[in-house]
Amino acid sequence: MQKISFVDNNLLLGDCHVKRDYGQLRQQIIGGSHGVTEQLTNNGEVFGYHVTKNENVSNIYGMDCYVVKFIFSGVSQLHDNCQEDILCQLVDKVKAYVDAHKGYYNLRIPTHIVDLIKAVNAKFSNTIFCGGTVEEIVHGKYVDDHNANHLVIEFADEDDIERYQDDLMAMTLESFRTYQGQYHISSVTQNKAGVIYENWIKGTMESLNNEGVVIAKKNDIPVGFVTVKEADNAVEGVLSAVDPANRKLGAYKAMIAYLINDANRKEKSFVTSTQFDNFIVQGVWNSLGLRPFYSIYNIHIDNR
Repeated sequence: MQKISFVDNNLLLGDCHVKRDYGQLRQQIIGGSHGVTEQLTNNGEVFGYHVTKNENVSNIYGMDCYVVKFIFSGVSQLHDNCQEDILCQLVDKVKAYVDAHKGYYNLRIPTHIVDLIKAVNAKFSNTIFCGGTVEEIVHGKYVDDHNANHLVIEFADEDDIERYQDDLMAMTLESFRTYQGQYHISSVTQNKAGVIYENWIKGTMESLNNEGVVIAKKNDIPVGFVTVKEADNAVEGVLSAVDPANRKLGAYKAMIAYLINDANRKEKSFVTSTQFDNFIVQGVWNSLGLRPFYSIYNIHIDNR
């Protein structure tokens, strides 16, 4: 039975996916480099989970809101009775934690680990399914620039950040005005869901720096941007928006192509993520060579 390692981190998993080698990540997990709230060990493998408080969501709703992520040093994607039993024991620990710490929880369940899904179904009866996200990656591939409208696409400098920050904020809020994410799906959080994403956008925009954002400009006017996070082996596109009045310029595809080629010049992968149902964006990515490599179900639990 082939096993893989798992941490809920697309930059780390992307590197393992490209190399087809999870050995270094496995040793990090076994050595405790990736902190866990609780864990079980079986045949030398670690099965754990980690709980963090979501301060943004907690502050908006005036209640304690938590995120649960899973960490496995060696786990099979295929069903195995012994593995299912171990993961049921782990989810028992998660349930005990949830019962002991009242609040609202988001369990991030990797869709490819079937025995974890089975364990959550077996141990929890009050779950709220809130959709999911897909992570995609491309490595070692240059692409056409797809910049037929001759936009200026480049990493922003300090002057750009100071000059355009209000414009970028405005286009982002407008782009996300009709956005529907996991907190819109849950009846518990739907009323203030828009505020969650607005706060995320504002926090991101207020912390922009000239090393972390690519801007597309037409006639010295910004028409789109992508914020960037970079690690040793990968570059991630995080938050993006295009001016709704300039969507026909092809700025989004041109910016992603720019980032793919920039990552490739650095011998790094490019990774990014979106909701399952964001088909238009995924179509753009797929046309540029990105492919899915893992995905997450968002399972909410109201235990206030």
